Amino acid sequence: MAKRALITGFSSGIGLAYSKYLVNESWNLDLVSKNEDRSKKSEMILNYKHANFHNADLSKKESIANIVTNFKTPDLIIANAGIAINGAIGKLSDIEKNEAYYLMCGGVIDLIEGFIPRMIEKGSGRIVIISSIGAITAMPKSSIYSSIKSGIYAYGKSISAELKNKGISVTVSLPGYVRTPAHKKAGLDHLENKVPKWMWVSAETVVKETEKASRAGKAEIIPGIVYRITKPFLKLQSAIRIWQSITRRNQ
Repeated sequence: MAKRALITGFSSGIGLAYSKYLVNESWNLDLVSKNEDRSKKSEMILNYKHANFHNADLSKKESIANIVTNFKTPDLIIANAGIAINGAIGKLSDIEKNEAYYLMCGGVIDLIEGFIPRMIEKGSGRIVIISSIGAITAMPKSSIYSSIKSGIYAYGKSISAELKNKGISVTVSLPGYVRTPAHKKAGLDHLENKVPKWMWVSAETVVKETEKASRAGKAEIIPGIVYRITKPFLKLQSAIRIWQSITRRNQ
């Protein structure tokens, strides 16, 4: 019997790459996205009869509650839905901050904790949380985004240890710059020209390395060899200054 995966934010970037990967593995899929037009296009791209497609705004509590109540218990949860939110300290509105926090942290927790009792009862399952390299390094002018990703990183690492002996693995993935539409949607398309090519990782690489780590039961993975090599230096002031220089928008 084919296993079932739930993927949030499936219609582009890492979510779409993960969907394609699991289609090739013949999984049954529950695929969730907020953007209706993008969802329809992605549905055509996948062209897969064993997938259910759902539109939902996961920054809203009622959307998460609906999924937990009405979806079949997944064997694999890919908590991927997210947005690139940036702005200097004090510049983001309360609505922007609150919705981003729920979408990428609070809602992820509610989603996982909604399904966990049933997964524990089954005695098996995997959870993958897509966080960010920003969870472990300073990101000036992206402090809200970084704090959100840090929060879900800490949660994922903690439940990974807690669920280890219950047959459920939890893996937190910490990608760096990934070539997805997210930067353009956030008005950060200048990064495509300013960030060196060697700092970019493909969505397919993120999925391949994340899935390998998940199946091996690892608690975390930093996709891309460049980021794994540079991880010890990410907290240095020199690294932060270089990052600021690279990502600064031209005046």
